Amino acid sequence: MAIFLKSGEIKSTLGALVKYYIQECNTTGQIPQEFIELIKHNFLAKYVYFNKKDHAIEVGINESKRRTTLYPEIKIYSFPLDQTTDWLEESFKSGKADLEFYGKLINANTGYDSMEVVVV
Repeated sequence: MAIFLKSGEIKSTLGALVKYYIQECNTTGQIPQEFIELIKHNFLAKYVYFNKKDHAIEVGINESKRRTTLYPEIKIYSFPLDQTTDWLEESFKSGKADLEFYGKLINANTGYDSMEVVVV
């Protein structure tokens, strides 16, 4: 079985999924693996960490200008959980490969193993 979604539908479904991920962070104190994958994908991040003390998600991004440096310059961005949807919505990408990645995330969270999300 297949679900056909347009870019706007994927974006709104992904927004609902992000709210679910945030709720999971609040209740379990851990960040779901799919949420980590989404953040890494959108920001090309090297790591994602849930800071329980500050109740924030920390994202490490390689800011090195040259690839010849021995050690990368990792800049850490911290986003409070209550503002997570704002900064994630701004990072939404609309390329074909990006939409397919989002479709796979949506499919993984539908509960139907045989369902496929098709981007139209």
